[in-house]
Amino acid sequence: MPAKIMIVEDDTDFAASLELALDIIGLSVMIAGSAEAAYEIMEANHGNISLVFFDIKLPQEDGLSCYEKIRTKHPWVTGIVMTGFRDEKILARARSVGAVEVLLKPFRLADFMALAKKHTT
Repeated sequence: MPAKIMIVEDDTDFAASLELALDIIGLSVMIAGSAEAAYEIMEANHGNISLVFFDIKLPQEDGLSCYEKIRTKHPWVTGIVMTGFRDEKILARARSVGAVEVLLKPFRLADFMALAKKHTT
């Protein structure tokens, strides 16, 4: 069974392109357009998601808070930040909530795919 990945991104076109890229390499992907949707997906999948790519800027709740809450309930979930913010305080907070990688937007699709493979094998 392929690893389950969740992409938490409110830009639906961008999220769809990332989903397609991971689908091509055989990874199972779910999309959440908000923190609330991410929590619902985690519960519906009984925590069977191993990797979360998340944007920092989301509607209602930021991606860092979202990932922090997910890790509280599912500590095995690996998180990778996708952001255009280059502020060191934000990046330090990403590391403090447990993100293992930061992908600075715009990023190469090949880099995204390589990280997905790295953290699901």
